[in-house]
Amino acid sequence: MLSFGHLVCWLNAERHELALPAPEASLLDVLAAHGIPYRLRARRWRDPALGREPLLVAVGGLGEPLEIVHNGELVPVGIARLRVRPGDEIVIGQPAYLRQRFPFFR
Repeated sequence: MLSFGHLVCWLNAERHELALPAPEASLLDVLAAHGIPYRLRARRWRDPALGREPLLVAVGGLGEPLEIVHNGELVPVGIARLRVRPGDEIVIGQPAYLRQRFPFFR
């Protein structure tokens, strides 16, 4: 695969360095390009800004509930709109793990 740089993606404490297929890419496209399985589920959100965004319910060996932290901040957009760039750090984790790693989850 042609690489446009890398990002670090954590699945709980499991670290993956992933090549980007474009200078800016959908996180879902990056996961798919590396054969990391994920599962989405349709969901109605209370926040109208999220519209019909799907919910990430599984990735790799992790199951729900899942949260996503992008460069040290909780992701404010749905998974389908999450774009990543070279040097980004993504943490996809379950709440118990995220409480240990990030003070804002406590």
